[in-house]
Amino acid sequence: MSADTPLSPLRRILCSRSNAVRVAAWMRLDGIHTDIVATDEPLQPWLIVDTTVGLIKDTRACA
Repeated sequence: MSADTPLSPLRRILCSRSNAVRVAAWMRLDGIHTDIVATDEPLQPWLIVDTTVGLIKDTRACA
C-alpha cells in the first residue's frame, strides 16, 4: 500500500493514537508494562511496546 492511499474509516480509528492508548491501558490492567512509540508506517503509526522485560533488565543493571 502506498503512503498516499486513503484509509477506510475503520482503519483510521484502529490506527489512531487514542486507540493505541486504549489498548495499552488494557494491557497495563493485565500487568503488562507498556510504552507507545510513533513509527513511520502508515498502517501502524503507533506501536505498543511491552517494556516488562526491559524494566527487569534495568533493575538488575542498577542493583
